[in-house]
Amino acid sequence: MSTLDGSILNVALPTIAADLGADIHLVAWVVLAYTLTIISLMLIFGAWTERKGYDFAYRFAYSFFVLGSAACALSPSIHSLILARVVQGIGSAMFQAVGPGLVTAVFPAEQRGRGIGMMVMMVAAGLMAGPPLGGFILQFLPWQWIFVINLPIGAVGIALAARYFRLLPKPEDDRPIYLAGGAAIATALVAGTLALSMVSEHALRDWQVWAPALAAAGAFLLFLRYESRPARHMIGLDMFRNRQFSTAIAAAILMFVTMAGGAILLPFYFESVKGYGPSRIGLFLVIIPAIMFVVAPLSGRISDRIGSLFLTTSGAAVAAFGQYLLLHLDAASSDAFIMLVLAVIGLGAAIFNTPNSSSIMGSVGPTERARASSIIGTARNIGNSIGIAMATALFAYFRSRRAVSLGDPAALFVAAFHDVVKVSLGVALLTVPLCLTRHNRPRPGQGGGAPEPPAAGV
Repeated sequence: MSTLDGSILNVALPTIAADLGADIHLVAWVVLAYTLTIISLMLIFGAWTERKGYDFAYRFAYSFFVLGSAACALSPSIHSLILARVVQGIGSAMFQAVGPGLVTAVFPAEQRGRGIGMMVMMVAAGLMAGPPLGGFILQFLPWQWIFVINLPIGAVGIALAARYFRLLPKPEDDRPIYLAGGAAIATALVAGTLALSMVSEHALRDWQVWAPALAAAGAFLLFLRYESRPARHMIGLDMFRNRQFSTAIAAAILMFVTMAGGAILLPFYFESVKGYGPSRIGLFLVIIPAIMFVVAPLSGRISDRIGSLFLTTSGAAVAAFGQYLLLHLDAASSDAFIMLVLAVIGLGAAIFNTPNSSSIMGSVGPTERARASSIIGTARNIGNSIGIAMATALFAYFRSRRAVSLGDPAALFVAAFHDVVKVSLGVALLTVPLCLTRHNRPRPGQGGGAPEPPAAGV
């Protein structure tokens, strides 16, 4: 429901802007407010779930997401829509924070990759269904209906959570939550994301870039200070001393940086260089989630048998090869070659992501699952933010440098695009050695699944 809503909204933004009389910069906050809410709350929600349990977490998430969806559908102005998206983002933050942790709690260790693969498959299904469903809704119904469809889905989710999640084991961690560290890291992540979002529009010396960047650095130092106190930490730094955990998180961030850079520039390549219309562009952009829908669960099942080392390394290498193929896209590229390039990129991500997440969840103990799960979600958002900011800023820089020698707009776009892809290729190649430095399976005493069985019936 969460990924479906996001992918539908991207299609509807121009319609919403026209209907509510808002300019593009204000409409961008419909997405940005939602994203910042998620980034600021995921780590807090991960720690909170360890105290309250997954039963509470999912009922909380569904309730806020449904409430926010109803408020979005009833919004009379762009400002009320932005506020409603904050409410919706609270629910989505909980979904994204605890998903892998729930899978790890329910599936036995030898089926953890299978479970996470099924979760990734549903994420890909939402990304695939969103654009065509959004186009269909906007053709026959007002834009408010993109939020109305969440209401029956959310009602079913609440009913299922109430019926089945109460069967899960109750959490035994009753320590109080110390929010100082949570507030500090939330401030650091939000300020850092804002700084990255400003890089493509302002010079680095502009106060709109360096002011939030300094705030992010100061808040992060406060976070390290608070979380270094064993008796009063919220998340704790112990997990990051675990090499299996920290290298897998770093590899995930690099992979999301690589993927986000191409994702933000490819639609403009299709429009500016190839001259494709929105419907045709949408068909090309469905290829990557379609590949992930098929391959991610298979990769997860295989990782249960052979471990994560080979799959994460080969997935990172395939993703890097996909970036190399992007260097050969130009105005003369055939549709078949473009589809091949996108399929290779999607294949690399699908092979990598599920075993990598399984490796992360297998490296922590039962009392750390929800926090580790929220760190995965935060790493994804950090990687996406860095990737988008890096790609857009570098593209603007390279295009301005090449504008003197290249007068043709299509040739200028392709040249600057290739320059950005070279950087993305370098980032993708850095992921490979990180994958090679980990253990293939958790060492004895590390995570590795649920030692305490779920209650009967789960």
